[in-house]
Amino acid sequence: NKIYGFDGEVKAKYNMTMVEVFRETFNAMPLAYVINSRVIVLHGGLFSRDDVTLDDLRAIDRFREPPDEGLMCEMLWSDPSP
Repeated sequence: NKIYGFDGEVKAKYNMTMVEVFRETFNAMPLAYVINSRVIVLHGGLFSRDDVTLDDLRAIDRFREPPDEGLMCEMLWSDPSP
């Protein structure tokens, strides 16, 4: 959130306490959801490799800040390469 300016925007409009509330809330939200064992819903990222499984996604420690690389980062922010 710092990289994309969200922390600064919330801090400017509210205070550091609200930044922490947003951070804790975001860290508790699911990264993905599977509907009826048929459809996977993601926040929006694309994976850099084609062999990612649901077990790989289940193994991610969600209750933390997103790292700069890896599956969790890709699920949240990656864009397709040209």
